[in-house]
Amino acid sequence: MSAPAARVLGALSILIALALKSPVADAATVIPGGIGPFRVELRNVANCGVPEKCNHPEKMEVANMKVARDPDNQYKYTYNADINSTVAVDDSYKTEVRVSRWSGNGWTNNVFRMTVANPCSAFKSHRPDIFKQVSDLYYDGSVTDCPLPPVSARVRDFTVEAKPPSNIKSLPYGRFRARIKLIDPNHECISCYDVVTDVLPKRRQ
Repeated sequence: MSAPAARVLGALSILIALALKSPVADAATVIPGGIGPFRVELRNVANCGVPEKCNHPEKMEVANMKVARDPDNQYKYTYNADINSTVAVDDSYKTEVRVSRWSGNGWTNNVFRMTVANPCSAFKSHRPDIFKQVSDLYYDGSVTDCPLPPVSARVRDFTVEAKPPSNIKSLPYGRFRARIKLIDPNHECISCYDVVTDVLPKRRQ
């Protein structure tokens, strides 16, 4: 993977990891312009709408997801979810990502687009902390390498930490929507989610 692609993947992993483990941002959040040290606050995670919807719950479904943040630790969260996957996710899959930015005229499409050809190995290599969390969450820590096997699991009151990687120092401020699709070897989309987040200036310590 090229260095620019690795940096984009790192930034995207922050949006995904923190979005799935963050409290919902207040509707009145004011987002300044510029770029700099940041924090990420979740606004919404939802299945992609028509015509983008391409979910196949018979192959992969995550339901009843609930997240609560520790009031004494901004990076610690309690996570609950039900997952049912009948497929093994290996490097024959790919992940397609399209990021849009909100403006006064609506979503400005294609802030960037990328395809991760080997999503399992890529995330294991560049974000081993996330890979380990997935293994701990759904496989009791028994999976240490790709592929991710089929699984049916109920996760209850699992405590996770979601500190951003130290090599990502700044991001542009704004409201962003990451549309994330998992594509199987038959070129069929089996999962599609919209993750909407606010990227805000980091609070002073």
